[in-house]
Amino acid sequence: MQEAIDLLRIVLVLGFFIYASVSDWRTRKVANFTWLLLGTIGLTLFLTDLMSRDAEAVALSALLPIAFVFYDIFWDRESGLKSASGIAASIAYGASFIWIGYILFTIVNGDIEWSAEVSGPVVAFFMIILFELFYMLDVIKGGADAKAVICLAILFPWYPALFSGVPMITPNLDGIDTLFSFPLSVLFVAAVISVLTPIYYIYRNLKSGTPISGRALVGFRLPVDDVENRFVWLMEWMDGERRRFSARKPRDSAMLKKDLEALRDAGIEEVWVTYKIPFIIPMTAAIVIVLLLGNPLFALY
Repeated sequence: MQEAIDLLRIVLVLGFFIYASVSDWRTRKVANFTWLLLGTIGLTLFLTDLMSRDAEAVALSALLPIAFVFYDIFWDRESGLKSASGIAASIAYGASFIWIGYILFTIVNGDIEWSAEVSGPVVAFFMIILFELFYMLDVIKGGADAKAVICLAILFPWYPALFSGVPMITPNLDGIDTLFSFPLSVLFVAAVISVLTPIYYIYRNLKSGTPISGRALVGFRLPVDDVENRFVWLMEWMDGERRRFSARKPRDSAMLKKDLEALRDAGIEEVWVTYKIPFIIPMTAAIVIVLLLGNPLFALY
């Protein structure tokens, strides 16, 4: 039963992520419905898997906080405590943390045993919260990227195991695969793949004759009139009469027309830009790598 569920998970995640990769490449956007549907299916499989494992009621109950924090991502509401929806969400978040905290307390107190059936939901909950924080802190740049890895946390609360010898790299230290979960491993490998981007930027800048500097590692120069026709973030803008640059926090696309107009008025013909990298693509490749090879870090343990 569990092998069949894991196989279904893999088929689903590859199908959805390949579709999302194509959409991300063509438009740099992935429809919210893609992740809403995948997460909903993931929650259903999560419940089915726990029931097939004869999980205790406390483990099943952890799916409620997980479901809330997932669906809250798609809830178009006002933040803070100045609206009824904001107050309701704050109460629900508080209740979710209290309940997960209670589950951890019962484990520490010895009332229930720390098992795969309990660790799966608890780790999935904290992974979702972690990925939300990553998005807020700009560690994960795109909203679709954050939703994608959150869906992975729901779909893969445990590492899938289908065939003997797959994945090739497994940890020898007990518990390390719980701490470094499947979605976190995928995010790590995808980030490693993305490290190749600066190599491309250096090659492009050398080819165009642009002097190599710190900026050449994160972007390239583009004529102002070409910016709107490319999938790029603007790294330069005018602050009054002062020319500003930031690679860590490129300008919001909503400001693009105004920024370009100000740059033209200042007589600037070329600006530094960086690609809107379709991160879903390296994530899809990372899923395949982690499924077949495993997390390369596990070779250290």
